[in-house]
Amino acid sequence: MGMDEPREASAEQAALHTCRSAKVPVTLSGHDYRRAHDACHSAAGLWNQAVDWVHAEWRGGRSPGKYDIRKLLTTMSASERPLHAHSTEAIAYDLHEAIKTSRTNRKNGMKVRAPWRKKNYRPLSFSKGYGWRISNDRLNLSLGRRRPRIALPIPVVVDSGSGEVVAVEAWGEIQLCWDIDAREWSLHIPYETTRETSTGNAVTAVDEGIINSMALATWADARTIDVTVINGREARAIKRLRNKSVGALQHKISRAKNGSKHHRRLVAAKKKVKAKADRSLRDFDHQVARKAADHVIAHDSGRLVYGDVRGIEQKTKKRRSAGRHQRQILSQWSRGRQERYVDEVTGLEGEHLDEARSTKTCPACGARNRPAGRDYRCKNPDCGFACHRDAVGAINILQKAIHGTYVPIGPDTTIRVTYLRAVERWSFDQRNAHRKVQCRKARALSSAQNRASSGEIPSSEQRQAQSSTSPSGPDQLVAVA
Repeated sequence: MGMDEPREASAEQAALHTCRSAKVPVTLSGHDYRRAHDACHSAAGLWNQAVDWVHAEWRGGRSPGKYDIRKLLTTMSASERPLHAHSTEAIAYDLHEAIKTSRTNRKNGMKVRAPWRKKNYRPLSFSKGYGWRISNDRLNLSLGRRRPRIALPIPVVVDSGSGEVVAVEAWGEIQLCWDIDAREWSLHIPYETTRETSTGNAVTAVDEGIINSMALATWADARTIDVTVINGREARAIKRLRNKSVGALQHKISRAKNGSKHHRRLVAAKKKVKAKADRSLRDFDHQVARKAADHVIAHDSGRLVYGDVRGIEQKTKKRRSAGRHQRQILSQWSRGRQERYVDEVTGLEGEHLDEARSTKTCPACGARNRPAGRDYRCKNPDCGFACHRDAVGAINILQKAIHGTYVPIGPDTTIRVTYLRAVERWSFDQRNAHRKVQCRKARALSSAQNRASSGEIPSSEQRQAQSSTSPSGPDQLVAVA
């Protein structure tokens, strides 16, 4: 697909059954609160024992599987395993999946380790029909046989796509999680939902960044490329405010006496700032993914290709490739979460492609240029191509995904660029302009009230009396001396 290859007829959108998860905050009673905390500590202890046992098996030349880990944990006595049997099995399965993921990443060339770190806290998993059930209009979470259950009001789960309430029968395995920053419990409830996705033949390429979270490019027809640029400056502002606030509070914490009332208040304030920022960033990433998915589905894309920037934040200090401020920005980049959200919404499995020199290569003539700022302008006098820098990167990734290299798009190609904000909020200039308008309205209202009190303008009672006695009727303006 490209300049000389017309786009094939797009396939119809198909319904995809996907699993989504709803996060519902809950409030526990004092007794349940303490028992839930103890159970989370016990779950972390079982994880640590399983990790130590697996490493010991590896050192002995053996390779334990998923059911071997499950047998180790489920055969423990009730005093060593104060959890429901299915909650214990979930720990074994999660450890096995973590080991599989580390091996897959290692095969792909990533430098990773198998699970080894000790945990102090771990969420509780409750399987459907055994770990949790509905009785007496309450959601009961089981901690094992002959142990009291955690009873909660039945939460309301709303499908994020359709806005409809999800029936209890559609819920899956529930997790009870503790947010250490927000200091609150929440239920993570998975449910199956139907989403519209694309099964077409089009290819969408994504150039990811920090200033602009995503730039997506797709061939609309044989002579037109549609590019959507999603601005990410709000996330950068949220992170900057969080970093400055946490830094200032941390400086005060270092000067306070450990364990004092002042120290506890500062620590609580620090957690509150981090929790608020985490909520805002999570919402921001969902908004970015939603707008990116709209572009993918609108063009019936069956293939999604990301520019490979994985590991860009690693060893930047050792290589001296970035300063400390840039290293902090790269380490806090939530690129992976945004990719995961887009894949979930679209139903596609994103690919990664080397994007080296994608923003320096002219998509029209193939010449190499070093762009200045956010605009790209080709320095070739016979070309003169100009476009948004991130749009250029997305177009080049698109061409490389289709042809295997950076193939010029041709002089007759039209590029339609759409700029979107991830979150629909006012800019700084819009907010100032609105504030000025409100100030003028307030001054005008205040001046009118002062003139009315001095007798220049009739009061509401006077205007009503004049309108009722005037022969011209209430709709005609009557002057009052």
